[in-house]
Amino acid sequence: MLMNRAEMKTGWIILAASLLFAILQWNGAWLDQWVAALDQTTFQLAMEIVGFAICVAVLAFGWMIFVPTLCRQRLMIAALFAAIGVFDLLHGLSAYGMPLYREAAGESPMIALGWISQLFGSAGLLAIFSLRNKPVSPRSRLYALAALVAVVSLVSLAVFRANNWNTAWIDALRPFVQGAVVTLYAATIAIILYRHRRERPQAMLTIVQALVWLLFSKLEMAAGANDAHMLLSEAFKLAGYYHLLKGIYYVLIEEPFKRQKKAEARIHFLAYHDELTGLPNRRLFKERVQSEMDRARLGHHRFALLWLDLDRFKTINDSMGHAFGDKLLAEVALRLEKFSDRRENVFRMGGDEFTILLPGVPDERAAESAADRLVSLLDTPIKLGQSAFHLTGSVGMALYPDDGSSLDLLLQNADTAMYRAKEGRNGWTRYTPDMNLRAKERLLLENDLRIALELDQFRLVYQPLVDLESGKLVGAEALVRWHHPQRGEISPAEFIPICEENGFILPLGEWVLQQACRQMKEWELAGYPPIIMSVNLSIRQFRQHDLCDRIRKTLQEADVKPEWLELEITESIMADVAFAVDMLANLKNIGVRISIDDFGTGYSSLHYLKRFPIDKLKIDRSFVSDVLSDRNDAAIVSGISAMARNLNLRVTAEGVESEGQVEFLKLQRCQEAQGYYFSKPVAPDMFVRLFAKEAAI
Repeated sequence: MLMNRAEMKTGWIILAASLLFAILQWNGAWLDQWVAALDQTTFQLAMEIVGFAICVAVLAFGWMIFVPTLCRQRLMIAALFAAIGVFDLLHGLSAYGMPLYREAAGESPMIALGWISQLFGSAGLLAIFSLRNKPVSPRSRLYALAALVAVVSLVSLAVFRANNWNTAWIDALRPFVQGAVVTLYAATIAIILYRHRRERPQAMLTIVQALVWLLFSKLEMAAGANDAHMLLSEAFKLAGYYHLLKGIYYVLIEEPFKRQKKAEARIHFLAYHDELTGLPNRRLFKERVQSEMDRARLGHHRFALLWLDLDRFKTINDSMGHAFGDKLLAEVALRLEKFSDRRENVFRMGGDEFTILLPGVPDERAAESAADRLVSLLDTPIKLGQSAFHLTGSVGMALYPDDGSSLDLLLQNADTAMYRAKEGRNGWTRYTPDMNLRAKERLLLENDLRIALELDQFRLVYQPLVDLESGKLVGAEALVRWHHPQRGEISPAEFIPICEENGFILPLGEWVLQQACRQMKEWELAGYPPIIMSVNLSIRQFRQHDLCDRIRKTLQEADVKPEWLELEITESIMADVAFAVDMLANLKNIGVRISIDDFGTGYSSLHYLKRFPIDKLKIDRSFVSDVLSDRNDAAIVSGISAMARNLNLRVTAEGVESEGQVEFLKLQRCQEAQGYYFSKPVAPDMFVRLFAKEAAI
């Protein structure tokens, strides 16, 4: 176990005091000769006055500094050493030739006051450090002062009024008193070290050093009764008092000052830096950009801002929790620090947004190259624990002064460019003036979304699901559409991402589920054969702890059997495997079917996939569209189909648009398909015609 500096110093003091004491006991004749040449009375009185001054300083530190933080130990130590100082002063003034010396009593009052001071000090310190420390009110000083005056007055009167002193008893008691004092000091040292056995602050170790000197002071006094031993004992005592004063100084002044400075430095750091990543924050970002703008204006040069936003990071937070998301953000911050030549030019704006300042950009190509490298920075998966996670980012770029001559305008335009880049994801976009119009449209669209559900502007369309072997209609996928009163039909690709970002996907997803189940019931009551109804479930819905209760309630209200409802989820649920396994098991207990939508586009793990109680894989349309012309896509579709068969899962191909694709899928023994080849998504009344066509066949 390593020792800190204060612990090493305490060890050296113990060693030095022990060696000095041993040397003086072995050969102290030279000390006797040196002391004999001194004016012992004056020297003794001077040492008593110095001791009294130190005791007064202890009293002042304990009672007058940082009064609002007054505690029991400070108050009692101050009162104790005030009493000790008075007793020591009276002890010195009672010596032979001093004002308080009386022939009738001799040196007995001096000896008694010395013993009282020693016993009072050693027993008091033991009591103080044995009790639990706690805050006390400043008013407590008055009570302590009254008790101090009373004790000192009574003891002093008793000592100086006594005339008949038994010197034989005094000589007999001397070794017992000295032994008791030594024992009390040793016990105090042991208690302090035991109570601070895990962490030993410098202040407490300094007090231990003081007690060591006081302990050897008593040992030196016990070793001999001549003047040399008495003066050396007083010197040891003064060293103890000094270290005690030093310890109280650490407790009351230096350590609070250090804590205050440390707290101020921490507050200043947090005011300008992000607590999670340690990167400069938005406040420092604005100051740096403004400073760079001033330099660029004077030097007639340009600089670039790159505004990075992590794609689908809310999905990670929703599926894995914010603690896991914070770890990912910290790892991203480390990569960004390596990306920039200077760490102070990388900033965290909040959430999953970061900015990089590129000063002194020579031309647009250099800025574009930096944007390319920034997007590529996330190509390598981030490994946390035993799992690797793929992240992508969208980057908006703005150049000064081309894309904004003021701070606010430049930041706004860089942010606008980033949001345009997010429409395609995993890329970068430079700001252009027409983006402001798109940003305003997006804001208006988000505001309209919040009232669209109440105004009944949403509707469902249904795309048929066909069995490839028989050609029969076996199901339908419910898809939401938004008919805006001014803009007409708005593509789901435009409003669904906004819903996922602002949380509106929760009420919208529940509405879709309710409407789809009601439609199933209407078709059943109309006499049509039952078919599977597929409904997409967002990751936010999947993370709802009461999801199963909501689905049960919806099925009960619509009076629909659960085996005809199929919930489509994406591969993003695999980010939190434990939660996904439990939630999927609970959903299966309801009796609904479960399929993995857009399979092959996320980060599926076959190890985890076999643990999920799923019924079907849906091959994403991006693979199906080019199966006749792209060997890679054909191999992927073939591999997914073979894997699904081995896992006893059904396979549905999405986006089928030609007879050639149908034939290829049949060869791969893909059971089901949907796409424009069979039918585009249609309204319920149009879908009924598919039932009629099925019946005619």
